[in-house]
Amino acid sequence: MSTFTVAGVSTQYGITKVRFANDLVSRFKLLSKGGHSPLELMELPRGMTKSEACQYLLDTGGVYEQWSGLIIETMGKKQGTVASKPAKAPAKTAPAKAPAKPVPAKKAVPAKAPKAPKAIEDDLELEELKQLAELEDAPI
Repeated sequence: MSTFTVAGVSTQYGITKVRFANDLVSRFKLLSKGGHSPLELMELPRGMTKSEACQYLLDTGGVYEQWSGLIIETMGKKQGTVASKPAKAPAKTAPAKAPAKPVPAKKAVPAKAPKAPKAIEDDLELEELKQLAELEDAPI
């Protein structure tokens, strides 16, 4: 089981997490460079597991009292007392199927050509536009 000599909490983008490390200075620099604020880390008196470190933070109190709920939740996860997601059942394998029969290719049907606009409709629209232009130019 791994042990840590540094523990604390940090907040980034509004999400607060309990942090663990073995080197206070490098961990502090890394988290502060990443925009974590507030950042509260402390050296532990000896190497501790994550659940022991959480208990130590709770016993210390001070600034860690405001995050006690988060620390207790993290401690429970690290001890394995918090219910985890149930394991998924293995996927059922489908029985082997017989190879499919080849499907005969369909004959291509030629696409219909789009209808060409009628010249009469175009002429009517052009005439209407000319009449509108004349009306706009006419004095009132």
